[in-house]
Amino acid sequence: MEFESIILNVGLRYDYFSADALYSASTFAPTTQLTQSKGKNQWSPRIGVSFPITDRGIIHFSYGHFFQMPPFSYLYTNPSFKHSFASGDPTYGNADLNPQRTVTYELGLQQQMMENLSFNVTGFYKDVRDLLALQQIRVSGEETYYKYVNKDYSNVKGITFSLTKRRTANDMLGATLDYTFQIAEGNETNVNAFFVDLSSGRQSEKVPVYLDWDQSHTVNATVSLGQPNDWNVTLVGRLGTGLPYTPQITSKTIYLRTNSNRKPSQTRVDLLADKTFTIAGLRLTAFLKVYNLFDTLNEVYVYDDTGRATYTLVADQGTAQATDKLAATIPGVHPASEWFVDPSYYSAPREVRVGATLEF
Repeated sequence: MEFESIILNVGLRYDYFSADALYSASTFAPTTQLTQSKGKNQWSPRIGVSFPITDRGIIHFSYGHFFQMPPFSYLYTNPSFKHSFASGDPTYGNADLNPQRTVTYELGLQQQMMENLSFNVTGFYKDVRDLLALQQIRVSGEETYYKYVNKDYSNVKGITFSLTKRRTANDMLGATLDYTFQIAEGNETNVNAFFVDLSSGRQSEKVPVYLDWDQSHTVNATVSLGQPNDWNVTLVGRLGTGLPYTPQITSKTIYLRTNSNRKPSQTRVDLLADKTFTIAGLRLTAFLKVYNLFDTLNEVYVYDDTGRATYTLVADQGTAQATDKLAATIPGVHPASEWFVDPSYYSAPREVRVGATLEF
């Protein structure tokens, strides 16, 4: 709805899903008293408001409710509820899980400075309920099992600034720059504490910690040069500060506060280029895509005793040193250092793709 001084976008969404499966209603007998799950539904109102302040600038606000059903693996893990404790602690799905519910608020300013240059600054806040958690339940002194439950809460707040330079008929250069600062926190509840609090009838202590995907600073930039329907070259760059991890004091096997330290920052630059030819009325486009152009070695996972993927203090301990001595004397025995060099701890290396598309 557009009026003289305000623009409104109003919506209402209805979501419903049913897992249509059995779940265990008994805490201490997970394979008995199976009950049919109930359907989950939600009405989600959403509203967006824009206030034009000049012919080139607007203030915008939005508010909305969102609904996200749990992953299927959390609903249907071991749906037959058959397991022997002799083979280890089982994990059972929960077909009666509630969906994740999010309430989002945004307030921002969009301003055009020149014909081909504008910026947008937006502050946001997200309140998230019914996040999934893994609950450990002790059936007896030696028998425990795990079950997915809705326990966790989180909130995400931050600000985003974006600058956009559009191409024009007389200018072949286009560019974008986006910066985001955010804080993503949620409550931490130890899996063992669930069982103790359930047995004692008390509320679990809520301790806010950084979430695994919290990234304080993120910068994205693109630079494009070319002519429409002819040729184009684009560079895409990304810089992000390190994600959190939980450090450990190896000598005493002590884990410090959850997600209280940070992994190294990550950078990446991609190159995209294409050239279009017209042959007998057909459009042939040849392209070159180079991912991770500078072959940057980003540390995606790290050892919790050092905070780096390149080395761990365990390599200097007795077992690793004994393995190295055996490797030096017995053919075919590999040194421990090879075990600690794990390629999966790093991002993908440079990848080059060359190809063509034909349109007719």
